[in-house]
Amino acid sequence: MARSKAQSVAKSGHSRQYIIQINARNASLDALRSKLAKSGVDLDPEYGPINVNPVERNYVVRGWATPDARARAEKIEGVTFFGDAKIAPAR
Repeated sequence: MARSKAQSVAKSGHSRQYIIQINARNASLDALRSKLAKSGVDLDPEYGPINVNPVERNYVVRGWATPDARARAEKIEGVTFFGDAKIAPAR
């Protein structure tokens, strides 16, 4: 199975995985990727966008970002980062 560019970046150890909330009118993955284009954030093509608040037009996607890329993206209005913790069943 081929890895996406984002998965390759994540495996490089220079970036961290996040859930990213984006306030946007157009919720396509391409539109959200375009909104983050200059930040250096890579989005997972297999996750989202998921509409978490239709009234506010908030969507979440999964992505990878270096500390610098995250800082650049957080300067974009309507972009918020959350840690993407791995969840496992309780034993």
